[in-house]
Amino acid sequence: MLEATDEILCDSLWDDITAYSFTTDYDTEKNEALLKRIIEASSNAGMVVADFFGGSGVTAKVAHDLGRTFIHVDVGLNSIQTARDRLKSAGAAFNILEVRDGVALFRNPAQTMAKLATLIPGLGKTKELDAFWAGALQDGKEGLIPVYLPNLLDHREKLLDLPLLNRIINEQIPNLPDGVKKVVVYYVDIEDEKEAREFIRAYGNSLVDVDLRDLKTVLHEVVLNDEVAYTLSATDGLWRVAITRFASDRLAQRIAAHNQKLRLNAGKKKTAQMALAEAAADADAAPANVAPLAISEEGLELIELIALDCASAEGVWQSDAEIKIDKKGYVIRNGVKTKDFWDGALTSPQKPLRLKIRNIAGDETVVAIEQT
Repeated sequence: MLEATDEILCDSLWDDITAYSFTTDYDTEKNEALLKRIIEASSNAGMVVADFFGGSGVTAKVAHDLGRTFIHVDVGLNSIQTARDRLKSAGAAFNILEVRDGVALFRNPAQTMAKLATLIPGLGKTKELDAFWAGALQDGKEGLIPVYLPNLLDHREKLLDLPLLNRIINEQIPNLPDGVKKVVVYYVDIEDEKEAREFIRAYGNSLVDVDLRDLKTVLHEVVLNDEVAYTLSATDGLWRVAITRFASDRLAQRIAAHNQKLRLNAGKKKTAQMALAEAAADADAAPANVAPLAISEEGLELIELIALDCASAEGVWQSDAEIKIDKKGYVIRNGVKTKDFWDGALTSPQKPLRLKIRNIAGDETVVAIEQT
């Protein structure tokens, strides 16, 4: 038995609490008891608890239960959805804010790089510029406008800092063809925008304007939505939106790549050791003896969530009716789990103004519903 004067070190190994819990379909969901111990040990009531890899929202929920203010951050839409449902069930008050963080840039950087030139209207190749420039815009007033795009495959180019600006101003701009009045420099992130603009004013060529542009904003505003076809009907005061067709180019490409890998692997004779070695080297390697994936003509199996906004046709989204399809194909209707399978429709007592669909890759598409 320990005496009052005895001292012991706090053990950093907590083996009396399991780390994970599985009350939702979220794979990395943490145990509430674990977060309760951490939050109580590191904060007082009224403080702010932030989790920047928030996952299923356990940190935010427990922080709320303990009288703390919480901040939940995650790049995954499934995380935001799961955390939102958890916090609503807990009676927490919160706001959901969309941050233009450029997730689409990093979801598949190689594919994004291949498409960047087509996503910037008017950008084309020209023999007048070297490989540093991605191409140029043609403007009736400004003439030739060279455009710099960061290489998303090189982490060093994702940050626009003073050394890169110095290279552009003192090495690249002086070698441009005569008559160039303006260049466009896109960036993924910037070290200090105010400092960068002051650097341009202090050391730049007074005859050549350097236009800094956020690449995340450009891609965010480019419409690359999935295609949705639907019908709207009303019966006995109940509005019904039925999805008749859903198509996702990005998902189609991923499925085609998966099937191509299956075809390449078909017919190859491999030992068990070879198969294990390939699987270890390539986590995305297609398993043997798996049938190719096929998408139905309607494509509804690609949908993970469908929601209706009956309050506003623009601005901040408000879900007045919502259906989520879980991993087993069962419907979660307005946050309530069921054993029903989705029939392709969503109903609401109010007339819907907007329709939101999230596909199984996490991409969301919002469609304004035609009013009749």
